[in-house]
Amino acid sequence: LSFAAARRGQSGIVYCGTRAKTETLAQALAEAGHAACAYHAGLDPEERRRVEMRFQQEDGLIVVATVAFGMGIDKPDIRWVAHADLPKSIEGYYQEIGRAGRDGAPAETLTLYGPDDIRYRRSQIDEGLAPPDRKDADHSRLNALLGLAEAIGCRRQVLLGYFGEEAGPCGNCD
Repeated sequence: LSFAAARRGQSGIVYCGTRAKTETLAQALAEAGHAACAYHAGLDPEERRRVEMRFQQEDGLIVVATVAFGMGIDKPDIRWVAHADLPKSIEGYYQEIGRAGRDGAPAETLTLYGPDDIRYRRSQIDEGLAPPDRKDADHSRLNALLGLAEAIGCRRQVLLGYFGEEAGPCGNCD
């Protein structure tokens, strides 16, 4: 809520791991005076289209969504993306944060997570039906994501390094 408050009037996306959390956070943001709405696959298709149209046309709207939101959305002035839950992978994280700042202006991101999120992601992998080699790869991707989240240096360098690119420090990391 404080991250959104500091960016009041700017278009943003908050990604959540569950449909219920999108509803809860959208309501909390609305109660705090933000223009906010939820988006997830459980909504009526007409309601999903309404949210998509509203986001395209309305400045300063915050959409609290599951990862399905944003595919095909090309709104250039999204100023920030927040993750209320740990993303599933660096690849997903990169795609999701890439929805901000498409107009070339600065954009910000925030990722919130804790030990319960890490345990949950690990148990999803361990209890899944994937073969052992796939589970090992999924654990490696999760570890890479945690390495990015807990980096003490420039996270942009870590992120781009994961994809084989080199970059100097961006000067914008926390």
